[in-house]
Amino acid sequence: MIDKTAKQVGEVSVPEKGWIASVRRALGMSAEQVALRKGVSRNAVYQAERSEKEGAVSLKQMEQLAKAMNGRFVYAIVPDGRVEDIKYRHALRKAQNLAKSDPEITSLPADERQDWIEDKAAELLHDFPPSFWEPE
Repeated sequence: MIDKTAKQVGEVSVPEKGWIASVRRALGMSAEQVALRKGVSRNAVYQAERSEKEGAVSLKQMEQLAKAMNGRFVYAIVPDGRVEDIKYRHALRKAQNLAKSDPEITSLPADERQDWIEDKAAELLHDFPPSFWEPE
């Protein structure tokens, strides 16, 4: 589900004036009209528009304003790539760090060391220890 959602919204960027103002203007609604539908003052709508641009608008406000403009608010965290790829890259880094700290592994020929790292990464992904995401 995460990968599918990320693919769908991955290219979405915030409009220069923010979502509230951009959608309101696209619909041809005044701040007062949105305010009446939401049950707040016109200044509250303008304040929400400013807050959104500053990153200080609440999710609840966004949801209510979207509803007042006949829309729905969508909130998502979009990973930088497929979830399994992110986990695999992290497992590889952890395995590489483990290899560097083990004299027995560092003394192996490069191809055997690489095999050990790949096997260790696979093991980490399979076992997924509680410490998987802890900093090295």
